[in-house]
Amino acid sequence: MFKCARAILPLSGALLLGACAGFQLEKAQNTTPSGSDFNTSLYKGYVELADSEFREADYPDSDVFANRAIEAASNKSVQPEAIDARNLPADKRDELSNAREGLVAALGAGAADRKPAEAAHAQVMFDCWMQEQEENMQPADIERCRAGFAMALAQIQPEPKVAAPAPAPQPAMPLPGPYVVFFDLDQDKLTPGAKSILSKVASDAKKADVSMVLASGHTDRAGETSYNDALAKRRADAVMSFLLESGLTKGKVLTDAYGEKLPAVSTDDGMEEARNRRVEIKFAK
Repeated sequence: MFKCARAILPLSGALLLGACAGFQLEKAQNTTPSGSDFNTSLYKGYVELADSEFREADYPDSDVFANRAIEAASNKSVQPEAIDARNLPADKRDELSNAREGLVAALGAGAADRKPAEAAHAQVMFDCWMQEQEENMQPADIERCRAGFAMALAQIQPEPKVAAPAPAPQPAMPLPGPYVVFFDLDQDKLTPGAKSILSKVASDAKKADVSMVLASGHTDRAGETSYNDALAKRRADAVMSFLLESGLTKGKVLTDAYGEKLPAVSTDDGMEEARNRRVEIKFAK
């Protein structure tokens, strides 16, 4: 992680300005996105990453994400970060290479058109994972980005093509779900009704022997965006804690938080809507 101060002395300001990164964030924030829904969502995600790295004084990475936001805002084709773009630990390159191949395949199969917000989130979380893994200093941040990517990728996988039926086929048993639990206004505590549903989720996950349980947190549009992002994460974490206490394996339950970005019911900004205060739970084989 390279950090540099933003203070500029009067007599040497020009030199410092050229040597110190971190000045693209404001430009990105003042750019108005145009073009596809996918690129607009990419723009918003990269601006958030740039702002996060700027607040940590990681100005070079802030610039990287800010520049990607500017390109997306101009409706240019912004690809997931290349593996060789980062100095990754040797034991992590294969995992990230396989992850990128899966993301590129999903995007190539039309995910950006079918689910633009989810597809953009998958790409942003992949680039976040790449950056955090290169630094290799903050295990919690690495896992947050990795889990966010895994969840988003699972949501944008193309629907399997139905093959011509063979003689006397054995019908595949569909996975149970999806499930939804709701929360009271401005709350992250599970209601009795939510606990009842989550008990069934845990039971169904064990019976179906699923490989992953994906829990995504959401809020309505009342309150500030940053607050809603944190509230959505607390809701998803509450669901994960209950499922772990119910006997599911820790590595099997992944969470992500979308805040107010993907409402179940469209509303005006600032409006309360009970159907949007939720956590959605899906299974994956």
